[in-house]
Amino acid sequence: MAPNHSLNPTTLPLPLAAGVHSPVDRARAVTERCRELDGLRGLAIALVLWHHLVAPALPSAHESWLGWIRIASNLAWCGVDLFLVLSGFLIGGILIDRRDSPRLVGTFYLRRAARILPLYYLTLAVILLLHHSGEPDSFQLFPGWVYGTFLTNFALAAKQAWDWLPLSVLWSLAIEEQFYLVAPWVARMLPPARLPWFAGGMALVALLLRLGIIAWFPGGHFAAHVLMPTRMDGLALGLLAAWAVRREEARPALKRLAAAWRQILTIGLLGLAALTLLRPESGGVTLCIWGYSFLSVFFAGLVLIVYSVQPPILCRVLTWGPLTHLGRCSYFIYLWHAILGVAVIRWLGGSPFRLESVPGFAVVAAGVAATWLAAAISWRFLEGPLVAWGHRRTY
Repeated sequence: MAPNHSLNPTTLPLPLAAGVHSPVDRARAVTERCRELDGLRGLAIALVLWHHLVAPALPSAHESWLGWIRIASNLAWCGVDLFLVLSGFLIGGILIDRRDSPRLVGTFYLRRAARILPLYYLTLAVILLLHHSGEPDSFQLFPGWVYGTFLTNFALAAKQAWDWLPLSVLWSLAIEEQFYLVAPWVARMLPPARLPWFAGGMALVALLLRLGIIAWFPGGHFAAHVLMPTRMDGLALGLLAAWAVRREEARPALKRLAAAWRQILTIGLLGLAALTLLRPESGGVTLCIWGYSFLSVFFAGLVLIVYSVQPPILCRVLTWGPLTHLGRCSYFIYLWHAILGVAVIRWLGGSPFRLESVPGFAVVAAGVAATWLAAAISWRFLEGPLVAWGHRRTY
């Protein structure tokens, strides 16, 4: 999952719709924070909330019509894939713009640490205390250092299964942290003209690794879902999108994208529908052969459409106030929804909680609202000040 990347207005190239015709000019322009990207982040965390809080409580299709909603939304976990693409786009853009700074590496790591580590370790401490107090008895957790050093995804790959939900969600943060370890060094050493080849190569290697897993490691497919090398195509294509909006040579491709964005979105949505009907399992053959690659390509295209083309109707939806605020609070919500949200739902609806009727959604809404409120408080008094402190160190 991708945390918010800045507190102050973000330096990003202006979109095509803004009337700045040269990508070089756009790369030099300082714009207001792109609220549409906050809206995309809000959409991503909404999908995660649905997947973890709502879908498990829905009845099966033969029990109630609500079961059909469960079937139709079984791909909601792909919100994490959208987070990975957004992270590649935003972090990649920062590194491309600052690659010549002598303070690139130190400033990048300091800002990332201020944004991610305090809340992460606070959350981890609470989760481990809850487990040691007796909940849940049925889960054998990994040693604390595994979670503390962002190795959750490797431990899950070895186990070939999820552990306790509040801790298993940390796998995507592990992927991002592993990406952060190498990203500034790559940005510093790699000439911008070679970056698209590098990003495309990353995406291709991820696909080949997944194919290798399903061919040579029967029963080991779950590893393809959680390991950084097998899921780096989302980060890579986000990075490629960040390069495209900054380079003159990508302008013809962006113009073609602007002319055909409706058709591209239609094809993408049809692909999502097909993948939903197949109901693939994490690390399954369908996802390894084409599903993960499709999701990465679709979300990278969506980011480019939203940022560079800015279709009015889509942008109005994505800049809706509650959605952008949800996106800004997404880091806390991702870390805490399986703790605070689940606790409120169990308190109000019982354990195990079941959505047997439409009014039952009020119970889930209360869990989401409690988590969202706590996230707003965290941003105001903890995360926001820490990010502001980190941004005192300039590139």
